[in-house]
Amino acid sequence: MHRLAGSDAGFLFIETPSQTSVCVDLVELAEPPEGTPPLTLTTLRAWFEERLPLIPPFRWRLEHVPLQLHHPLWIEDPDFDLDYHLRERTLPAPGGLEEIEAFHAEHLPLLLDHRHPLWRVTLVHGLDGGRRQALLFQIHHALADGAAILYTMAQLFHPLPDGPLPPLAPAEQPRRGKVLGQALREQARSWRAIPSMFKDTKAKFAAAEARRAEEHPPVPRAMGDAPGTIFNLPGPPRRMTARTRVPLADLQQVRKAVGCTMNDVVLGVVGGGLRSYLAERGRLPEGSLVANVPVSGDPPGTPPRSWGNRFANFFVFLATDVDDPLERLHTIAEGTVEAKVLLETQGHFTLTEWLERIPPFVGRRGARWMIGRNARNTEAADYNVLVSNVRFTDDDFAVAGTDVAAVYLTGPIGDDAGLNITVVGYGPWLHVTIDASPVAVDDPHELIDDLRASLAALVACTA
Repeated sequence: MHRLAGSDAGFLFIETPSQTSVCVDLVELAEPPEGTPPLTLTTLRAWFEERLPLIPPFRWRLEHVPLQLHHPLWIEDPDFDLDYHLRERTLPAPGGLEEIEAFHAEHLPLLLDHRHPLWRVTLVHGLDGGRRQALLFQIHHALADGAAILYTMAQLFHPLPDGPLPPLAPAEQPRRGKVLGQALREQARSWRAIPSMFKDTKAKFAAAEARRAEEHPPVPRAMGDAPGTIFNLPGPPRRMTARTRVPLADLQQVRKAVGCTMNDVVLGVVGGGLRSYLAERGRLPEGSLVANVPVSGDPPGTPPRSWGNRFANFFVFLATDVDDPLERLHTIAEGTVEAKVLLETQGHFTLTEWLERIPPFVGRRGARWMIGRNARNTEAADYNVLVSNVRFTDDDFAVAGTDVAAVYLTGPIGDDAGLNITVVGYGPWLHVTIDASPVAVDDPHELIDDLRASLAALVACTA
């Protein structure tokens, strides 16, 4: 049994019928080599069954604590049924971009059944007139963050290691009394630390406020420093998506010329794209938009993991009030440096440590209150867009002899923050996916065009 961390349980707290916490990721396959048959559900099932010992979390389901006194446990599902998790669908002809994006968007608002392990994979037929296939992954964020999802995919797409695989853990349904007793003991120990935690948190935030008072680039606070925009209006459960891929070399050129990080360049591209998109609609605010940026919390040298959430978030102004692309990027780069210093000052995992101690019956109410507060405030927001940038691998992966051609990840959006832009580096490409509410983004392809134009402007400035 494994206890969910506070950061894992937080994704259960915020989930509602209209706000899912499921990551819906699309892996496109190349045309099979000559002589290699297309994937079938039977072949895919055998492929997964062979690799289940390498990804134990795919056999775990939630076991809730009585009275919601502590975070749930992950337990080996005694009724695990691989066939439940593997499905197949065929796209309508001609299976082009419109059809695959519609299929992807259809799955973005769907919830997963908590009575089963929180993942599903759909084998998608019919891409490019039937010449190609794809795999659509639905994985709950409580089970895995982006880094864990990518490691899981690497385990699935890589040849099996030499030698015997680890045995599957035995499945056992724990007794309610044992679950409750363990929860009470753990909570009693953790609550004893609250007085010292309160003192420590107060000191960290005081130090952060003192730094803000000094002469440093401005950094938004985590609550209320973003302007209210169409991206923050509540919308229906329906989702829209669009995607593109851009050469990694283009961003590397900009990074080297400016002397910033790759993540800064991604934020610069997003800032320019959102500026154009809102300006074209007469909705660009005077103040700068704010991005919520997750960053890895795994210390250097930490072994890769296939489950859990280990990240922190910083907030940065996207300089959408700056017209010049290079000046905008320099402003963002200075802001991210300071944002990381403030994150270090406040503590990467201060929020997570508090979430560890908040029982679900309190956490759910708090999450609902926060969402309601943000929805009622149309003049300001906590952030306008969540921008995630992760590197997958330079290796070439394959499934049953067919190469993996592209990897498009998405993250959940909120009732009060209806735009997520996720960037994944795979091989020589960056794969960019927009996940948006139709109220926030009425034409995601136009936003994709604006992002591409923003990158082109930066490339031209640094040629």
